Amino acid sequence: MTFLKEATIHIVDGKVDDIHFDGQEGLGIDAFLLVTHRRNVEEGHFLAFGNSDRVGKMLYNFYLNCLRNDYVELGETLEKVAGDILDVARIARGRPLRQLTDRVEPVN
Repeated sequence: MTFLKEATIHIVDGKVDDIHFDGQEGLGIDAFLLVTHRRNVEEGHFLAFGNSDRVGKMLYNFYLNCLRNDYVELGETLEKVAGDILDVARIARGRPLRQLTDRVEPVN
């Protein structure tokens, strides 16, 4: 079994360029999404490079992979998050909320 030791993403002139794994030759990429959560602290990092269409497709494909690979709990959590996102959008547009009691709490 091989374990990833290091990943490096290069950003050139404000645009994502490539990613290197364990010092190997870089692979060209046009978008990435990085979300971290710090240990013992309720905050993290959120970085996104690429257009909104590409990043949205990445999130959707991540969800589909959770379903395909039997990460049922993670898939269900993503469904709750998606519902909460829709609620925020409804509020912003003056529409009524969905009538559900199970909500995801935001984390900084």
